[in-house]
Amino acid sequence: MGEQRTLRTTGALEVLRVLLVEDDEADAALIVHALSADSRLIRAERVDTPEGFFAALPTAPWDVIVCDHRMPRFSALDALRVLQATGRDIPFLIVSGAISENDAVAAMKAGAHDYLMKDNLARLGPAVERECGEAVQRAGRRRADAALRRSEAELRAVMAHVPDGLLTVTQAGALASMNPAAAHIFGVRPEEALGRRAEDFLPPGFASSVGQGPLECEARRADGSLLQLEVAVAAVPDTEPSLVVTVRDVTERRRLEAEVQRTQKMDTVGMLAGGVAHDFNNVLTGIQSAAAMARLELPRGHAAEGDLAEIERQCQRAAALVRQLLAFARKQPLARRTLNLNEVVLDVESLLKRVIGENVRFAVELQPDVWNVSGDSAQLEQVLMNLCINARDAMPQGGRLSVRTSNLVSSSELASRAHSVPGKRYVVLSVEDSGTGINPRTLERIFEPFFTTKAPGRGTGLGLAVVHGIVRQHDGVIEVDSIPGTGSTFSVVLPAVEADTVSAPAGTLAAARSGSGTLLVVEDDASVRQGMVRMLERSGYRALAAADGEAALAVLEQGTVDLVLLDAVLPGLSALDTYRGVLSLRPGTPVLLVSGYSEAMLDATLRRELAGRFLQKPFTLEGLQESVHAILAPAGARAGAG
Repeated sequence: MGEQRTLRTTGALEVLRVLLVEDDEADAALIVHALSADSRLIRAERVDTPEGFFAALPTAPWDVIVCDHRMPRFSALDALRVLQATGRDIPFLIVSGAISENDAVAAMKAGAHDYLMKDNLARLGPAVERECGEAVQRAGRRRADAALRRSEAELRAVMAHVPDGLLTVTQAGALASMNPAAAHIFGVRPEEALGRRAEDFLPPGFASSVGQGPLECEARRADGSLLQLEVAVAAVPDTEPSLVVTVRDVTERRRLEAEVQRTQKMDTVGMLAGGVAHDFNNVLTGIQSAAAMARLELPRGHAAEGDLAEIERQCQRAAALVRQLLAFARKQPLARRTLNLNEVVLDVESLLKRVIGENVRFAVELQPDVWNVSGDSAQLEQVLMNLCINARDAMPQGGRLSVRTSNLVSSSELASRAHSVPGKRYVVLSVEDSGTGINPRTLERIFEPFFTTKAPGRGTGLGLAVVHGIVRQHDGVIEVDSIPGTGSTFSVVLPAVEADTVSAPAGTLAAARSGSGTLLVVEDDASVRQGMVRMLERSGYRALAAADGEAALAVLEQGTVDLVLLDAVLPGLSALDTYRGVLSLRPGTPVLLVSGYSEAMLDATLRRELAGRFLQKPFTLEGLQESVHAILAPAGARAGAG
């Protein structure tokens, strides 16, 4: 049976937790007394059986175990084996009244840290002090080793999973390591590349750019294809390998940037063509009508009749050329509808992230109850794209870019600039960057066509001019607040329409036709399903949702619905089998087929049985309302007549 005793000594107090394995209580007291000689607070527990020793081990963080060499039921070697089986590193000292030299050597070989005679306990305190200190050092080394292993594992995980390529290069210029991302970028297997010259992959002279930040250069993959890379080189002094090289493949980003630049140029052509087309068509109309009238006035067979007919034909050719120019530039009148700017931002968020790049922290902050506006979503997406690209170019070393939406009630000053009246409601779309800022002289000209501060080939000078034109076409204003060296904020202020607010990311039209009843939307695409449910609920219906045919039939087993909106392509149970299941469970329930495919591409049996009840994706709110109303209104009239 174990017992605990605590001895408080005078002077500086130091707690020493001692597990005594001793069958003689008097000897145990002598050991505690010897240990307390150096002004320690001793917390000791005595045990004298295997069971007691095993039970006591986990009860405290013991600093030292002092064990008698031999006891009636237990020995020091037995206790040592039990301790070692637990994996704990606790100093183990043997104290004996009589131990042979052979037994002492055997105990030390087995793992005991020291042995002492009971008639010389003066050595016990220093021995315990020494062994406890060494135990602390061993624990520190284990922690350091564990930390090193953890650090190495984390480094290996980073090397294995970081999206950027990481290479290490020796002082001799050979590749020492290459992570999987780098191997993927260059199209090689790491084991094939190690030991080769680094300049077989990296541009010549790359080592001279140590500490200069990311530099853009060209390189070639193993298959010979050209890469656009951002390369950053860091030196690791007094080590081998001596260089760490970070490689980022920006080929796709540059392609997207070129595509955006082409889009901007196309918009520019469209603006010019739109301005010319109206007047030019007027001129052509005048020429053509005059020629036609003149030809009609001439007597039949007049010599000029053929010439006038040729003038009419050439006017038609010129008009066709104008139409081709407009088609080439994709110039269309504003397709206005009531929309939500939150939806505009969310629709292009993923593209913006790719175009902006990873060195810019991109944040979107949308006011949930932002008011609706009237506008062309494609044109407003172009506004946002141009502003974000302009902000990115103002942060060549990276930075922060934030896109926000908010509601605003106009002040007198804003009303004056917007040619409006104070108190009118507006919605603000702002793009804020932490870039270089704009000086006052440049600020006066930033919306001028073809004005740019970028290097040749880096911009058309039309991005902000296009933004300004689109915003003005939407009856809005654009505000710029910039501090050189700090950043800029572009705020697009658009008039709100008198409609209910919606929550982000909604952006639907106000209901043009309301209804009532319970509808079931069967759609496997979560975003489409949720959007349809919101549109139907906005229109006054109670909308249920199911992600597949099985879920839809489970809903119908619980109760009836007035209409099922069924996606034509579903996982698991097909749309045709789902339709037949609907009729089996709830005979007479109407079904509206919805699909992104054209109706002609759908299952012939399904088309025949649904008899033209089809809604093509994408659809407007009005289109959805009209399709639903066309099915439910006759059913309601029949029910009322009955």
